[in-house]
Amino acid sequence: MRLRYAILLLTLLSCTDKQRGGTKTLDFGEFKIDVPSTWQPVRAKGIDSYVGLMTLDHGDTVSFDLGWYSNPLEEEYKFMVENGDLYLKKENESTSNSAFFEFYGKADTVDIEKFKVNNVTWTTIDGKRAKLIQPKNIGTGMTGIYFDSLWVAGSGTDRFQMNGKDLHPDNERQLLKAFETLKFIKK
Repeated sequence: MRLRYAILLLTLLSCTDKQRGGTKTLDFGEFKIDVPSTWQPVRAKGIDSYVGLMTLDHGDTVSFDLGWYSNPLEEEYKFMVENGDLYLKKENESTSNSAFFEFYGKADTVDIEKFKVNNVTWTTIDGKRAKLIQPKNIGTGMTGIYFDSLWVAGSGTDRFQMNGKDLHPDNERQLLKAFETLKFIKK
């Protein structure tokens, strides 16, 4: 009897994500991506590019943009360096129209990396160079990917970005895994 429970327990523990919740391939026409079966595509209308969304678990959403002017996913820093001095943004006094900063110290004496929210790394996916963005602290920051050059389209170069902000830890992990499955289809 114990042997049966041990075998059952080992079988359940050895299940992969695909076996447990299942995955599916979402085909967006110009690209495909493998995602958990519970994630859903959402149509959106873009002006000068192909845009869309995916709803994830835990109420999270991810957006994408494929076109000439796709956002390169640069971090909005809560600090600035000017004339060798580091200033931190005063969040409680700043508004959407104006930002206030306070002197923190000389930039060459401060570890500026500790004020950044995200880590950026470079990788290759589907034979293309990609910028991968993920939060330093899980659940706080951006999880995204950016391709600066997919192919030439007309007189410009198509770029691609997909990102979500402050994602639930499960979604963050699964999205990073899904990025590795991206396949682009030039039409």
